[in-house]
Amino acid sequence: MSAHFAKSRYALFVIITLCSMFVLGTAQAKKPSLIEPTVKPTSDVNKALFVGNSFSFYNNGVHNQLGSLVRASGDWKVGKNRLRLSTLSGGHIYEHLDNLDFLLAKPEGTWQAVVLQGHSNEPINKKTKARFQKAIKQAVKQVQAANLKPILLMTWGYKGKSDMGIELANAYTSLANELNILVVPVGVAFWVAEQQFPQIDLFVSDVLGVKNKASDNAELTYRKDLKHPSNAGTYLMACVLYSALYQKSPEGNIFTAGLDEDIALKLQKLSWTVTSGFYK
Repeated sequence: MSAHFAKSRYALFVIITLCSMFVLGTAQAKKPSLIEPTVKPTSDVNKALFVGNSFSFYNNGVHNQLGSLVRASGDWKVGKNRLRLSTLSGGHIYEHLDNLDFLLAKPEGTWQAVVLQGHSNEPINKKTKARFQKAIKQAVKQVQAANLKPILLMTWGYKGKSDMGIELANAYTSLANELNILVVPVGVAFWVAEQQFPQIDLFVSDVLGVKNKASDNAELTYRKDLKHPSNAGTYLMACVLYSALYQKSPEGNIFTAGLDEDIALKLQKLSWTVTSGFYK
């Protein structure tokens, strides 16, 4: 591979797209136009507070799955590692601001970093994106005032909506670049996984209501958009966080979150490929 190609801002994603075409036997694949992050991981984050919503707390919480990956690697030590989660169902970043000061008012050494995750479409919705940016900037100020590292957790597009995934990725990355902070490319990993491994379902359906309620044929109906993570989706998110926060591959980690070992291995490998390439 030439040095020029290796340094291309889109090199990784071209490679992944071509791999997807080869694996799936497809003739066409869309190359995303992604903003390159300016901040790279530089040190391990062993004590982190996660602030988010249902995207984070599904499937026993992404912090627990991340912690299980660390424990299974043999690197977890009492006093050295601490991962906790503060969420609000359906929560937007601005709704966390008042509580954030309380969470940060802990003894020195309780946290190293705070990982901030917005509502599903908050960064790109015309009605909420300005408020999202303002709230993130305020949250970052609060975190930095406590001498801690703020980190953005990039969310993903709804199932089958690749353009939404790219738009979210760029919204998170551009804001992280503006604030000179780290962003974790979970959304990019979802985008790639949907194309490369369509047989792995990263989403679960949300119940909308019931049809034929008064009859013996009553059945549940579901929301059109699939956005919440399945167990595989949460595991992928945890693997990407592991790759970014500890700068090493989760490949071969014996914690699989109950997934088939082959599926877990695919997600482990993909998370490292995406994460290492995203920061290079």
